Amino acid sequence: MAITDHERLRTLLGESIPSGGSEADTLFTNAQIDDLLARYGTPTDSLAEGWAIKAAALSDLVDTTEGSSVRKMSQAHANALKQVEIFTDAGSVGGRTHIGRIVRSQRP
Repeated sequence: MAITDHERLRTLLGESIPSGGSEADTLFTNAQIDDLLARYGTPTDSLAEGWAIKAAALSDLVDTTEGSSVRKMSQAHANALKQVEIFTDAGSVGGRTHIGRIVRSQRP
């Protein structure tokens, strides 16, 4: 059974709706996922902005230490930013196009 672009984008953002759950159990609403797809056309082209939104939401998380327990919650934000870089460099919307070396021709 094929999955929809909506489901594929949720999966690629690590935001699948859990079994028996709803969109409220994820960071993105269905409307936000639909908006990304409407503006960018494909799940792949939507990823750079999707991960940027996710990074912004995770930016409030801080590392905590309680006794011998350490939780490095800031890594979630850092990892989301790495995903933004990956999908921006991969040619998603907002990325750079690598065309090789440009050489000015010499006039005779």
